[in-house]
Amino acid sequence: MPWTRKDYPVSMKNLPVAVRNKAIEIANALLEEKKMEDGIAIATAISRAKDWAENRGMISEAPPGTSRKTDVKKHGEDRHVVPHGERWAVKKEKAKKEKIFETKPDAVSAAKKEAKSANASITIQDKHGKIEKRQSFNPNRRAAKQS
Repeated sequence: MPWTRKDYPVSMKNLPVAVRNKAIEIANALLEEKKMEDGIAIATAISRAKDWAENRGMISEAPPGTSRKTDVKKHGEDRHVVPHGERWAVKKEKAKKEKIFETKPDAVSAAKKEAKSANASITIQDKHGKIEKRQSFNPNRRAAKQS
């Protein structure tokens, strides 16, 4: 069931509007692309939307007193493995330069290594530019509760 700006999961109600809208967009994409369960899609979407906001210098949490912060990880700049003519490139989020590789496995390997050290995610495209796979490298599988 796709969510809208007016009809969204209750767990998104205390998010700032921009973050909530991004979470709705991500959750809908996860449900469509991955055929994932609603609860997992919602949690993943909220986390990714908060990361998105943090990477853009936006406030990702609701004002104090309206909710407690549970997502404590800091997310690095994501890497994208994209076709580059007959070769492959790794693009870093917000960067203008890209690293060029002869083969896709070489590019994926380099992107994974960079993403792991930066606590980031990778997005891998196929040769036509369609998203093939996304993978997050969050060392904190479970965020610590804060009081």
